[in-house]
Amino acid sequence: MAKKEEKKEKKKPIFEKVGLVFRSPVRANILRQLSDSPQQPIEIAKNMGMQKQSINYHLNALKRGGIVKTHRVEYNKDEVPKGKGTRINGISKSGKLKVVQGVELTENGKDIVNQFISPLYEESLSEESERIKEKNKNNKKEDE
Repeated sequence: MAKKEEKKEKKKPIFEKVGLVFRSPVRANILRQLSDSPQQPIEIAKNMGMQKQSINYHLNALKRGGIVKTHRVEYNKDEVPKGKGTRINGISKSGKLKVVQGVELTENGKDIVNQFISPLYEESLSEESERIKEKNKNNKKEDE
């Protein structure tokens, strides 16, 4: 039964997925970071100044909603990157090692970022830019 429930959750309409994202500003920030490239949860936590456990909580909710997924790469044995967060997850039919390297956006996740998250951040940056310009104008007037 658990598999059927998971499939149902992944097939939610886009507005429900958007609601899942905007239940927490942390989730919107996570998606914004993942819009550039896949990342490991520890990197996301460092960039946001949060505990990895908190980030994992939000990532799991986003995974259940079909918005992010595990980022998997295949490497030859001598090419596998060393370091924290890299997990070998089996061997492919071609003999390459399957490596898990963090999380990435699904197609639904990319759609949500493009339609909702990016415009919000652009608007926010534009407003901040206008405030800075206004502040600079006022400072120039005071100097005169």
